[in-house]
Amino acid sequence: MKAVNVLIGALALVATMVTTDSLLAAESAIENHPGYVDFSSLTALTDGEPTVEISLKAPLLSMVTNLIRAEDEEAADFISRLLRVTVNVFDSDLSSVEAIAESMEAISDDLDRQGWERVVRVREDGDHVDIYVRMSPDAEVIHGLAVMVAGRTETVLVNIVGDISGNDLAALGRRFDIDQLEHLDVQTD
Repeated sequence: MKAVNVLIGALALVATMVTTDSLLAAESAIENHPGYVDFSSLTALTDGEPTVEISLKAPLLSMVTNLIRAEDEEAADFISRLLRVTVNVFDSDLSSVEAIAESMEAISDDLDRQGWERVVRVREDGDHVDIYVRMSPDAEVIHGLAVMVAGRTETVLVNIVGDISGNDLAALGRRFDIDQLEHLDVQTD
């Protein structure tokens, strides 16, 4: 309980230090980042509020970085390069899946035109899944990750914005025991 109170106090302090102008400037900057995806056309099709909503912006990510640095330097370095992590989960039903899937196709077309790479596409049993990454021109860094899922019971939208290397993904896999990422062997030229 003490840890929660300390965290709330720290968040309040950060909130008072940030001005409205700097928030607007940061919001504008993030929307211009190559890893940012605007999911507003998809969220407009969902019914109601998200059942899960995670929005971690730069100030909070910075605080998390500082909190875990002593425990896990690699994870802290990875998180320090993130600008935003957004996860939204909405309840859906069979009648809305097709409309959401059509909107996903439009967003996918935009991402393709902008130079994003589709790494996963699933169309099976009424589920529609697309996962995209936005690579730097030299393919050394991932600027963003976008996940869109239109399922029979829920819609999931994820956008991670920042500079992520393959080594960061492996460190993340080790930190959270994700075998598929933990044993990632990244070769750099």
